[in-house]
Amino acid sequence: MKIPTSIFATVLIFTALFASSQEVFQSDKLVKLWETSTGLKTVESVLYDPIEKVLYVSNINDNPWEKDGNGYISRLKPTGEIIDAVWVKGMSAPKGMGIANGRLYATNIDEVVEIDIKAASIIKRYTHVQASNFNDIAVGPEGKVYVSDSKGNYIFEIYNGEMQILAESKDGPTNGLFYENGKLFCGQQNRIAVLDLKSKIISTFIDNTGSIDGLEGIGNGTYLFSDWSGHIHLGQKDQDKVLYLDTTTSKINAADIEYDPINRVLYVPTFFKNSVVAYKLK
Repeated sequence: MKIPTSIFATVLIFTALFASSQEVFQSDKLVKLWETSTGLKTVESVLYDPIEKVLYVSNINDNPWEKDGNGYISRLKPTGEIIDAVWVKGMSAPKGMGIANGRLYATNIDEVVEIDIKAASIIKRYTHVQASNFNDIAVGPEGKVYVSDSKGNYIFEIYNGEMQILAESKDGPTNGLFYENGKLFCGQQNRIAVLDLKSKIISTFIDNTGSIDGLEGIGNGTYLFSDWSGHIHLGQKDQDKVLYLDTTTSKINAADIEYDPINRVLYVPTFFKNSVVAYKLK
């Protein structure tokens, strides 16, 4: 039987629309605000600076673990426009970032660099003999900077210009970090662990999370976490995780996410997609 051209065309259009709708899952709790188009390269992490009102974006620029010296940090407006595509360079593969005492700290494979924000220049580099691969950063009271190691069992602390071991996780490496109320929440393999900063005891807080890259608290004991491959979930203690975003079928990563609690905006670095995507959280 010959199918009329108009019907055939309609079927093709419907099929294409259906296929497109299957590419990305986005929860109705998220509203996409914008996505950068050009100017970034292998985007691993995003950090919002509420004082300067800018976004810092770490660009690995190809290989995430090679000391090639071509990594850099960009600055964006909170609306997505690029202010400085290459704001600070002199790194190889910058990843997680944090701000303390007017300084921007960024992990860079086997070191942490300290950047003078006003001068836009690296002023100090921190290393430790027990470190393998520094990854994420969180900042606590008194300007203490906490640093994870995604291939080692130690969590580090930078304070008063010195780096030292803060604690050892005998259950494996830590990637994403988030500080809250005297505790350091740690994204590990298939769980969010919590490190009590007084006792130094590490325990499971949320189990069965899957792999974790970025970790952000959004209030009331609720956390958003990404897994690099393209999933973002919401998690609470003693509850099943809830899928908020899945871009895996489109081969779009979700690396070290950032959350602005004042404006309720989630920023997602897409790694090899070379962009940052912003979502409003309902």
